[in-house]
Amino acid sequence: MIRKTFAALALGLALAGSAVADSGLKFRAHLEGFTAGGAPVDTKAAGEARVEIIDGGSALQFRVNVAGIDNLLMAHIHVAPIGSATPVRVTEPAGPVAFWFVGGPPPGGTLGETVNGRLAEGYIITNGDLVAWPDPNDPMTGTIEGLVNAIMEGRASVIVHTSDGDATTAIPMAGDSPAGELRGTLR
Repeated sequence: MIRKTFAALALGLALAGSAVADSGLKFRAHLEGFTAGGAPVDTKAAGEARVEIIDGGSALQFRVNVAGIDNLLMAHIHVAPIGSATPVRVTEPAGPVAFWFVGGPPPGGTLGETVNGRLAEGYIITNGDLVAWPDPNDPMTGTIEGLVNAIMEGRASVIVHTSDGDATTAIPMAGDSPAGELRGTLR
């Protein structure tokens, strides 16, 4: 009888642990006016990013919504190096790109119309979906596991970049901030 009780208890704990692993951890970032380097941007645009860790940590589901973004250039997740103060504040450097939501490496095209609503939605399901961010202290760079670790440690930021195509603008401003117009740390 005692063996059956322990076996039932062990099975119950194993199933509960599996359910927790598959239930998904959810993170969000409120996107506000800052560049990838941490400089403030005077903008009325705003946004929110949500990332859920799914399939026991082997994949991620994301959704990025924005309001009032003019001249969208690109949007992506940046990962600060291991050892950065965490959570990474919007006034600190964000680190290199790990995943592209929209756009691509420059030179890319700029979307000239105002974006209100869904900017990006989808899944990160293979390591091939990621960019191997350079960090000599991170043996998991370029992997879903590494991105999950960065998100859980508060080292992952979502950044939305804009550009009006005029290279003479030096100060980041609404609708023309190639270094990033909106930014938030996933927590």
